[in-house]
Amino acid sequence: MDYQTVKLAQNNIEAELIKGFLEAEGINVILKPSTQPYGGIAYFGDTGPIEVQVKENQVLQAKSIIHDMEIKPVE
Repeated sequence: MDYQTVKLAQNNIEAELIKGFLEAEGINVILKPSTQPYGGIAYFGDTGPIEVQVKENQVLQAKSIIHDMEIKPVE
């Protein structure tokens, strides 16, 4: 089964946090270093963007969880 990117995390710390929330809900996660939105080949280490990927059949559930965990301002 193929994996799809559900979130482009700003760095490894954010990616690991998202991965933890998703795995707690039973979703398999792959973290993949990304050069987006920079294009080309680059190495950023832990400071660069990380693609959070899940199996195709778990995309909707993962996106819903990620949406729910987004930080919202106090009203």
